[in-house]
Amino acid sequence: MIKLLAFDWDDVFSLGAKEGYFACYHKALDDVGIHLEAEEEKKRILAKWSKPFREELKELLKEKLELVDKACKMYEKEYWGSTFLNCLSVLPGINELLLRLKKKYILAVATGNHPKMLKEKIITQFNIPNVFSQIFSTFEIKDPEKMKPHPYMLEDIMKKQGCKPEETLFIGDAKTDVQMAYNAGVIPIVVLTGHLNRKEAEELKVKYIIDKVTSLERVLTGFN
Repeated sequence: MIKLLAFDWDDVFSLGAKEGYFACYHKALDDVGIHLEAEEEKKRILAKWSKPFREELKELLKEKLELVDKACKMYEKEYWGSTFLNCLSVLPGINELLLRLKKKYILAVATGNHPKMLKEKIITQFNIPNVFSQIFSTFEIKDPEKMKPHPYMLEDIMKKQGCKPEETLFIGDAKTDVQMAYNAGVIPIVVLTGHLNRKEAEELKVKYIIDKVTSLERVLTGFN
């Protein structure tokens, strides 16, 4: 029986996050006078996806590493300003879904977003109910090798919530989410509101694929 539902946050609950991060990176590059072709910029960002923003900027500026420190400051300015938040929206019915799920499951989050951004800005802006027993951010991980797709985040959540891999599902939108779930012995569910399309998810051997997280309950009935 499934007891624990762990979620990625960006592009699962708050949509437009991918575009928000891309916009922050683009503005940071622009502010340090670097202009890449759109496809090359996207390729470099995705090459380090789920890594700390400094690693992303080192990849984007690999020919001009002396600009990384300045670009990091510019990125943080955009991220904590309006650039990132203005890209976000939530699907209708999200809050009602979370309240229903909380009655049956332990809910947790494993996210690459900053915990302060998530808790003080996003959750507040969209009036997300206080239903999560644990929110674990990559910003809390000191060892970069333990970030997605390493199973560390899910293992920590399962340990603290007293659940086994066979009692846990992980819902995400990206390849690293799927890989982390497999590495932790957990079944992944992919939502198609972020990085992966259906074909890409199927190529990762994902059995459970849904258009959006508000369709999750239909899948859960098959587990219980």
